[in-house]
Amino acid sequence: MFIGRTNEIKELREMFSTSKMEAALIYGRRRVGKTAIINEALKECNLKVIHYECKKVSIDTNLKIITELLSHELSLGGIYFKDFNAFFDYVFNLSQKNEFVLVIDEFTFLLEKDFSVESFLASAIDKYKEESKMKLIISGSYVGLIEKMLEYDSHSFGRYNHILKIAPFNYYDSALFYSNYSDEDKIIAYSVFGGLPYFNSLINPNISIIENIKRLILKKDSILEIELNQMILEETSKIENLNDAISFIAKGKKKQSDLNQALKSIGVNDPKYLLNRIIDMDIVEKYTPINDLSNKKLTFFRFKDNFFDFYYRYISLCPYSYMRVNPDLFYENFIKEDFIKEYIPYKFEEISKEFLLRLNINGKVKPFIRLIGKYFYNDRTNKVNREFDLVTLDENGYISYECKFTNSKINNKVVNEEINQTKNLDINFYKLGFISKNGFDAEVDINKYILYSLSDFYK
Repeated sequence: MFIGRTNEIKELREMFSTSKMEAALIYGRRRVGKTAIINEALKECNLKVIHYECKKVSIDTNLKIITELLSHELSLGGIYFKDFNAFFDYVFNLSQKNEFVLVIDEFTFLLEKDFSVESFLASAIDKYKEESKMKLIISGSYVGLIEKMLEYDSHSFGRYNHILKIAPFNYYDSALFYSNYSDEDKIIAYSVFGGLPYFNSLINPNISIIENIKRLILKKDSILEIELNQMILEETSKIENLNDAISFIAKGKKKQSDLNQALKSIGVNDPKYLLNRIIDMDIVEKYTPINDLSNKKLTFFRFKDNFFDFYYRYISLCPYSYMRVNPDLFYENFIKEDFIKEYIPYKFEEISKEFLLRLNINGKVKPFIRLIGKYFYNDRTNKVNREFDLVTLDENGYISYECKFTNSKINNKVVNEEINQTKNLDINFYKLGFISKNGFDAEVDINKYILYSLSDFYK
């Protein structure tokens, strides 16, 4: 069953229906579903399709294989090209009288071997764009290389009229993979497996989410552990010290200055470049407080990918990982307590942010949210800097949201504690909001505060 990506598939299918040349650039991290999107869009395409997935072999070998594929699909007989420049010129020339789709998947494998292939393709697009009827789709997983193609001084700049960066699913779309779970279990599933379609497709909705975690992650040499290590291995070949940087963040070094110092201590000359590459991979993200966006000293890093966060927190850095031969025992002794009391409540705050953004995009929040994130403030009494985890800014000012992932309902005691905290700090929140796993006591004034329950998340 294919899930989500409605807008992306619609755009590609509209592209196939035109009579002129169209070029699409599709990119995103490994396992995000790029090829699946292309294949789904092609199901309703009546044109001939040449779909080639580049291999991690030499340029010449890739050229030989794609040439054989082209010859077979279009019944061309024996053809030969000395390089990709000649190949693209021939294909585009052919497309003046023949309408077909050319998909070159994992194009970045070619770019890693010889970046001049990008200029060959751009030149062919320029030469034949007025006469060609081809529908060209280029995709790649090495986000940094694809974004290099999109830079102003690149040969490819302006050559693609469809650019799709495929992001992991949000909490709502991810839940479509396990729609029979309770809302609470959906939160737990997303908090652990994140939004990669492939990871979510492995979840068996007929067993509990905890049993899925044990089977797919905690079991030694599990399928997802092998997948994650393969991802890291592949990216480390492109980005030196990648795993070190991720491990530092997992150990709690999240401030930009602390990370810079830690990375320089192991010989990294340009920590900023390394951290930006990890951001490109969608593993971590950089953030600053929304009330002080220009303050470079308040720049922090955190995991954006839930699966990486869970794995590094509970497995990669765990000194007792040998106990994973018994996943049940490992979970009970080294994960369960922190997982329930700390990890899931923290993730619930992040998912609550996604929830508010989803409402905002669908026009369900008024006034419209302009900024959302953390709000930092100085606690003069205790002489420390503190933060509110979820704050929005709209045309009227700031709203602070208190998120509670507990079995008890939010009552007036919780509300009053929040009121007193904001009053004592003299922060200009014009309204307060509360997001609760299990709802609210009847005493909480629904007209005075913004109230959301977990049951609202999946409506």
